[in-house]
Amino acid sequence: MTKKSFLILLILPLILMSCDPAHTINFINKGKNNVKVKLVINPKTQFERLNDIKVGDSIVFNLEPYNTGENEDGIYFGIGVWNENLLKTVAEDVKRIEIENNDYKTVYKSQKSIEKILIKNQEGFWWKTAVNININDDLTN
Repeated sequence: MTKKSFLILLILPLILMSCDPAHTINFINKGKNNVKVKLVINPKTQFERLNDIKVGDSIVFNLEPYNTGENEDGIYFGIGVWNENLLKTVAEDVKRIEIENNDYKTVYKSQKSIEKILIKNQEGFWWKTAVNININDDLTN
């Protein structure tokens, strides 16, 4: 392989990639039980998408067990990538996250605990485009 071919193969994927990927927060049930995820949203949220999909003051996802095809759901936040400051802003607009199955219930009540779970679960190779919160049967992630 020539130096020119190598450079083309190296640079071409970078050119073809979008600089503005979609960014999401996803809840993924990795367990054998149904899981309910409830986000209580601040009524003065600055995120239009949160206002659009909330019912009353909450967004609720009912996740079926792993390997059913209905085991994940999430919130699309448009084009962009996650960074710590943006996730802190989301945490300010989420008053509480409740994750519950038949045996356990975990509640993230403080802004600090919500920030921590969001920041801890960022994923992405070059850009942090997803926050994937994996939920096990004991509700750990």
